[in-house]
Amino acid sequence: MIHLSDATNENERLVLQLIRSMETGDLPATLRAICTEDFRWTNSGLADINGLAELEAHMAKGGFASQIAVIRDMTHFSAELIHMASRGDVVFTERVDHHWSEDGRDLMTPHICGVAEFRDGKISAFRDFYDIACYEQAPTPVQPGFSLTEFRAAQAAGSA
Repeated sequence: MIHLSDATNENERLVLQLIRSMETGDLPATLRAICTEDFRWTNSGLADINGLAELEAHMAKGGFASQIAVIRDMTHFSAELIHMASRGDVVFTERVDHHWSEDGRDLMTPHICGVAEFRDGKISAFRDFYDIACYEQAPTPVQPGFSLTEFRAAQAAGSA
C-alpha cells in the first residue's frame, strides 16, 4: 500500500498520490487535479495515452484490462513502494504493482521502474517500465478467507 508520508517533497507526494488513487479508486478525479491537460501515460508494450481526454476515453472502454487479458477480472489494485528518488521536476519510483481479483488472486505483479515528469507543479508524464512477460503471468491461487470489504477498509485506513 502506498503511504503519502513516504514523500520527501511535493513532487514525490504528487506521484504517490497518483499511485495511491489507483488503490482507492479515485484515479479519474486525481488525474484532473494533479496532471496537466496534455498528460502522457506510457506503459511497456502498450500505446502511449496522450492527454487527459484520451485517458478518460481509454478508461471508459475498460482501461488497461481491455488490453491485458490477465487483468480482466481485476477488482482492486495495490502497490509496494521499494525506492523513490527525485531531482527537480523528475521523480523515479521502483515498485511492485498488484492487480487483484475479488477472491484475492494476484492476477499480475509487475516489478516497475516509474518515471514522472512535472511542468508547472503538475505531472505531465508518467512512464512505467517493466517486463511485459507479466501480461502472460499465471495468477496466484485464491487466498482462503480473503475479504474484499476488509481489504478496501484497510486501504482506506492507510491513506496517510
